[in-house]
Amino acid sequence: MCGTSSRPFTDTKQILRWVKWPKGTPTGDALREWLASFDEKPEAPAPETDLAERIKAESWGPEAHDPEDPVSGTKMVT
Repeated sequence: MCGTSSRPFTDTKQILRWVKWPKGTPTGDALREWLASFDEKPEAPAPETDLAERIKAESWGPEAHDPEDPVSGTKMVT
């Protein structure tokens, strides 16, 4: 928002051109720092999981069943 008007932008250069805050001012520096914070991508550590254990716990397909006993976990209703 600048003055009594607000506009959506997707480009940092267009925002800075529209608001017209110079670099040397506290507001201009704070605005540039705030815009730069959106460019930083935090590095999320990849979770270490055993794929076989995850399939066994979460999957319902044939890969999750015990290959030795194909009828394990089944029930017969008569």
